[in-house]
Amino acid sequence: MKRTAKLKRNRNMMCMVFVLVIGIYLSPIQSQVVRDHRTKKVEDPFTRLKKVAQNSTVQKSKMSPVEVTTNNSHYKLTRKPEIKFVPFTLVDSKGNAIAPNQRVTLKNGKATTAQTYISELNAIEKKLNAQGYSLRNKDANIVSKMVTDTKYLDGRRALAPKSIGSFKKEADVKKFMSEEQRVKVAGTSSNGRLTMVTLKPYSRYSKTEIDNLNKYSYTNRSGTVMAQKKPLQKRNFKDHRPKRIGNLSKLYELDKTDDKNWNFGDPDIFQATIEGSITRFAKIYPFDVENKDSNKSEFRVKANSKATGSLLGKSVDVLSLSSDLYAPSNVSINMSAKILVQAMEQNVFSINETYPQKKSFTQTYAKTYDKSFPLRIPLLPGLDFKGLIGVKGLVSFEFEATIERTIASVHAKPVIDLKVYGEGGLSLVGVVGGGVEAELTFVKGELDLNAYTGIFVQNMEEIVVGVNYYFGYNIEVLSGYINAYGEICSPIDIPFVDDCYRKTHQLFSWNGFKDSGTIAQGGFTPITLANIARYEDDPVFSQD
Repeated sequence: MKRTAKLKRNRNMMCMVFVLVIGIYLSPIQSQVVRDHRTKKVEDPFTRLKKVAQNSTVQKSKMSPVEVTTNNSHYKLTRKPEIKFVPFTLVDSKGNAIAPNQRVTLKNGKATTAQTYISELNAIEKKLNAQGYSLRNKDANIVSKMVTDTKYLDGRRALAPKSIGSFKKEADVKKFMSEEQRVKVAGTSSNGRLTMVTLKPYSRYSKTEIDNLNKYSYTNRSGTVMAQKKPLQKRNFKDHRPKRIGNLSKLYELDKTDDKNWNFGDPDIFQATIEGSITRFAKIYPFDVENKDSNKSEFRVKANSKATGSLLGKSVDVLSLSSDLYAPSNVSINMSAKILVQAMEQNVFSINETYPQKKSFTQTYAKTYDKSFPLRIPLLPGLDFKGLIGVKGLVSFEFEATIERTIASVHAKPVIDLKVYGEGGLSLVGVVGGGVEAELTFVKGELDLNAYTGIFVQNMEEIVVGVNYYFGYNIEVLSGYINAYGEICSPIDIPFVDDCYRKTHQLFSWNGFKDSGTIAQGGFTPITLANIARYEDDPVFSQD
């Protein structure tokens, strides 16, 4: 007995030690898992979709050239009193003669003779002198610009859509737009606890769930849904169904659209526009549980978005997304989906079909685009910029939609991140080089477009219609600057103002429009309707 007890104690001690060792071994791992979970950073949509875009090559395209002249109504040159022309000669700063046939290499890599270089330099100097400038004088850097009227920039701030609340995070929107909602039952159960009922689109219930739902009536008090247990009572049955199905007037109709746009800039210079809209439509008719296929209630949701722009008169259709999901409850009529998405004028997602039963759509698209055109613009008479101007960056979207017999829902998130850029080239005069200085956000933003309408409860006494929507925005438009410059860098030691003479043309400069918020939101807002097609009531007829 003693030996057995001792062995048992030893085994227990060994088990305790083993558990302790395992616990010590696992603790750091478990701690790390918790720490990783708590510190995990949720990727923003720009980062997430840029990773998707990396899986494909950059889509490059060229537009036709643009040449701006001094006659352009937006072009402004800073003029000064004319200067007497004094030509440069082939003598260095120390008074030593320079051989006309001496080979010189320009900054751009071109080789020429000293005489050819001086001749081209004098041609430019003469034109500059007529406007009050000289290669010998150091003066203002920005000498010309494209002038954007303030009414297109700061003047548009006051016209921009106003937010009704902060921009919701993605996780919050997902929870906010849930198609399953738990509602409280008035009073308490026998054990003193609250009873909850789950509401969801009617076509997703099992027969058992429907039987349970029909035990309650539903009310909407100040936006809060409450279920009330029905009293047990016998119902008088009068069969008027053959007379009333198909011509009863509708009980309820909703047709609401929220649409907004943000439009900044002059289309002749730089302009960017982003817009979005969501539509909720529902038409509810009486419900007959014995003739479900003959019920006429219908639902429709739409989500549309568009981003466009203009670069010196060149229009750029960045992204166009349109979707229309329609669900009639009458099974003799197919449900329909019309979806069209275009990115940089190319079709990337298109559906125009009908479906007899439930259909869901999910699409993610992300690509990097580079769209540019050759540009020539005068900085000063005789000093031109010639190069490229364009936009490049991310054009993307995420899209989800569902149509069922008793609900239509849509979620669309366009995400754009485009910047204006430039590349310098050479003017027709070989001694002049050029370049671009740019930090200009063309349009960066995301819209969050969500909507659903559907039936959540329908029985002989009542119909509960569920409606929810959210329209949020987070955008930045035309923020920064872009300058084109020309420069002449002397390869020989002549009396020159500086190693390089540079003059700049300001194409655009503005601190931009940046804002985020919520345009419209619903929250789950059920509408409870009395079903006039109850069996014990006399039918109500209408020619509607």
